[in-house]
Amino acid sequence: MSNNLTLESYSSISTIAQVLAESFADDPSFNLVFGQNPNRLATIRAFFEPFVADATKRGKIIMAPNLQGACIWYPTEVEIFDEQFEQMLMEVIKTLTKLAGEESAQRFQHLIEQVGNHEPQQSHCEVFFLGLKPSARGKGIGQDLIKPVLDYADKNQLPCYLVSSNSRNISFYERQGFRKYCSIKINDTYSMTGMWRELSC
Repeated sequence: MSNNLTLESYSSISTIAQVLAESFADDPSFNLVFGQNPNRLATIRAFFEPFVADATKRGKIIMAPNLQGACIWYPTEVEIFDEQFEQMLMEVIKTLTKLAGEESAQRFQHLIEQVGNHEPQQSHCEVFFLGLKPSARGKGIGQDLIKPVLDYADKNQLPCYLVSSNSRNISFYERQGFRKYCSIKINDTYSMTGMWRELSC
């Protein structure tokens, strides 16, 4: 954790959104939503900005050194999919309609609805986004980013939840103590994986 930088070091929402955009640009979920959009990276950055803004108010943001990646997570007392969050999602959909077209916006709306429908009811903390730029992967940085979340969960004897949008990342999360919790079908060819980490004994 000593190498990680908190939000105060990078107060710009757009900077954090840019880091996440570069980290998720090749993610299957964003391929599904945005396809070959010519302004893909700028659109994904605009997509992330409201989520980063929400996390500055209700959640936690952890930045990797040298802006190599970021983690957005929510402590247990936060109900993520509340009315305020739903209103924000509607604004995201409007933004996507403007920047990426109605079909992309509809694909995102369907995806986030499926994710929300599978949200566990049991009290838990949640990793909402964890991403690394391609050049930062495979170096242990992801483990550094998620460690404060797991430390919080262990200290407070809480389970932890996340949704893996890329099947290649499942083994990484399993090494952190997560297990497959549910399959979240988005369409006939793509599913996301809800993952659950039980409280430590």
